[in-house]
Amino acid sequence: MLRWIGRILLLGLISFLGLSYWKLEQIRQPIKPEEIPRWQVRELDTEQWEIQSISDPERKTIAWFRGNPRGLRCDTSILLTGVKQGKNLLDGSAVLNDPANTVAMEHPIREYVSKQVWLSYGAAEWWNVGELIRLEMLHTLGALQALLRHTNGSLDGDARFTEQVVLAGGSFGAPFTAALASLENENVSGLLLIYAFTDFEGLFNREFVRQGRIHYKMPSEPEGLVAWSKDLGLRALAGSLAWFLSTLLEYGEMEAYLPNIRNTPIHFINGRDDRLAPQASYDLLWSAAPEPKSELWLPGDHINPGDPVALLQVSEYMYEWGKAQGLRDCEEFDSQ
Repeated sequence: MLRWIGRILLLGLISFLGLSYWKLEQIRQPIKPEEIPRWQVRELDTEQWEIQSISDPERKTIAWFRGNPRGLRCDTSILLTGVKQGKNLLDGSAVLNDPANTVAMEHPIREYVSKQVWLSYGAAEWWNVGELIRLEMLHTLGALQALLRHTNGSLDGDARFTEQVVLAGGSFGAPFTAALASLENENVSGLLLIYAFTDFEGLFNREFVRQGRIHYKMPSEPEGLVAWSKDLGLRALAGSLAWFLSTLLEYGEMEAYLPNIRNTPIHFINGRDDRLAPQASYDLLWSAAPEPKSELWLPGDHINPGDPVALLQVSEYMYEWGKAQGLRDCEEFDSQ
């Protein structure tokens, strides 16, 4: 009897592991265009737009538009950065007197993170957590795709937009702009990746260890057998969690998409001491990115969204690059 119970338990374990592996393999695959949910843009007024999911109307986000005051047909930049940034991304274009169009989108995943819905997850949600996270990523791509198609000059009779659109992704916004530039290559004229990071396993590992040492008041250089054992346990746990999460998010790593971008200039703006994107992590991006590509290194750590001076400096470099590429121009519109 015990032998049969043992066999049944072993068979159940093997089945569970097999199904888990199958789910993981499905989740980690790169995103395909047909997976992206459709969103739509509704212009609330001259400066604020609402982007809404068609299949799930409860999903919404906001974008802020700053266009040419003279009503010219102009090139457009679409900005998507971290979850803590929004309308303040437009400040630079005003100070620089940038004549072209700029759209800054609030990260759709911001609401998902702020609600911390994962705290209320039951067993079923945790079993499908990989699919749920992927769905959030897909909807963010859907919102970004809607903005791209709204501003690439395809709207009949709209005199504001040329066919030239630059996608600019900073920090956690960079993976989405890189992926969309790959999937919609014919509609993207330039790609700016600002303080971009990938190598999720390394990122999670470093952050889990750093936060763990802060939480448990552990020194970065342990002394003695007990302290060394605790540090070893922390690093082992951090490494296991980092591997699991990075495997779930493998489809979001930019190296899977950058090689598919063709005839589109790519420009990287990096921090020399960026703790989220150290040199080894950035090298993966640079190697994966095709020509034409360029890079700019700035002093300091990861960009601070609360620092208007830093944001203005980055905006200036973005504008200078776009102008040099011929992607921040306006042309007179003949209404006849």
